Amino acid sequence: MNVVSAVIVLVFAVIGAVSVCREISLRLFSIRSDCTVMYITNINADEETLEFALRGALNKQRWALNRKAVGAVCLNCELSDNTRKICERICREYGFSKLMTKEEFLKSLDN
Repeated sequence: MNVVSAVIVLVFAVIGAVSVCREISLRLFSIRSDCTVMYITNINADEETLEFALRGALNKQRWALNRKAVGAVCLNCELSDNTRKICERICREYGFSKLMTKEEFLKSLDN
């Protein structure tokens, strides 16, 4: 019983140490100025791999260093109906993402 509890405590200690190191490195290497970071990814995938690729890109954005202003845009460039439905569902699940047309996106960049 002592060995099992020692292993559990050791696992939690390692997880805590990694979290502390991550927070310290994020604070040391964070960008101090107010700037916008934009990840642009081209997803040329069939419907089977589209959801996986889009979720990966959105998770990368969510766990970015600048956690204050998180946003993502899924650009509607003549998507098929099934692909558009997948994008709409993922945008609903990830509250910080939006599905926009090219015109809406260009208008948002002007603002």
